[in-house]
Amino acid sequence: MIDSNNILLVTDYEEVAKTIIKKLVLLRNNDNITVCSRKNAKKILEKSLHCVVILHESEDENSTLKMISNIKEIKKDAEIVLLLNDTNPELILNAYDNGIYDYFLVDSEDYEMLIKTVNCFRLRTVKDIGLRNEKFLYQQGVIDSKTNLYQYKHLKEIFIDISDNLRIQNGILVLITLDEKTKTKISTNRLACTIKNNLRGDDIIAVARGGKFYIIMPNIDIEGTKSVIQKIQDKMGDDFKIRAGLSKIGIQSFETIDKNVQDGLISAIQNDEMTVCLETQNSTSNSWLEDDETAPKKDFKLFKSAFTNKLESVITPIFYRFQKECETKLTNTAVSQYANNIECVFSLKNENIHSELTIRYNGYAKFKITITHSGLDSAENTKLELPLSGLTDKQLISLLKKLKDEYKQTAFVKGN
Repeated sequence: MIDSNNILLVTDYEEVAKTIIKKLVLLRNNDNITVCSRKNAKKILEKSLHCVVILHESEDENSTLKMISNIKEIKKDAEIVLLLNDTNPELILNAYDNGIYDYFLVDSEDYEMLIKTVNCFRLRTVKDIGLRNEKFLYQQGVIDSKTNLYQYKHLKEIFIDISDNLRIQNGILVLITLDEKTKTKISTNRLACTIKNNLRGDDIIAVARGGKFYIIMPNIDIEGTKSVIQKIQDKMGDDFKIRAGLSKIGIQSFETIDKNVQDGLISAIQNDEMTVCLETQNSTSNSWLEDDETAPKKDFKLFKSAFTNKLESVITPIFYRFQKECETKLTNTAVSQYANNIECVFSLKNENIHSELTIRYNGYAKFKITITHSGLDSAENTKLELPLSGLTDKQLISLLKKLKDEYKQTAFVKGN
């Protein structure tokens, strides 16, 4: 027969049982207490509906801690309140580590016992609602059945609603994945588990295609986020490198920050870096953009509109077409590119050399353009400025061909 009482008092002392029952008479009418000895606790727990277990300490501290662990193993959803004869800070801390929710003393006031016991019921209700909602989300496909994480498409749909939260606005969006070389050595499920085990309870994780994971980290800055990613990398081990793109959330649209983290991830992969945040990277390493802001600020919107048009009608489509051409004609070469309002980068890379064309807009009337090569016996780097109107289709194609030709001089010097 199932014991339908919702509170179990575990004690070997009849006087203690009488005292606790008397002090808890102020509980709700439908709250009832079952009393049992430590010896019989396992048998009773296995066939019961107990939500709260009040465990009286034994004379041996280790025995008490072991009993806590046994209760959590038998009744995972039960909340444990430790009942102490006297205050014992060391036992209390160890008991928290083993899974108790709270504690009180045999001679505690009635109201203290009442409040802490009722809080257990409230926590249990919150957990029950969470589990029930989770089942609905699984049924609707919002949660991925393999990783138990949210699906990216649903995160995208709901972002406008959850981003009203100031803690999220003051947070970071992360896009993280395994390095391409690592993906052949290990399953992305290991990365999923490591991410889940090393994030805070209020961080939001979603799985996307290609073994990528989105993370919303509320109320944290870039440096704090990098520390979390480093912790995940440490858990994965040096043999399994991870790459991540970061972006501040603020009041930006999901489309904007999603583009930022995707491009940041591409940059991290291109440059063999663990994390890249294009916003901070641009502001700290490119002060040379600020040396020629001669255009009147009243024309800023006009210039911004012209830049956006240039980005959408010239840079993005030409980068895309040239990527397809290079992927076809250049062997043993990793070809990647991205274009946004922070920077536009076209990258060619093999074991001998890494070549990049980088375009940055100074906020007014000019583009700052560099072609850089890292590798032995590579061509000289190029740095130039162009007015907004000067970056035509013909000019950009010419720069990309220059990048490609100079890359080939070193990339295939050994017949690669």
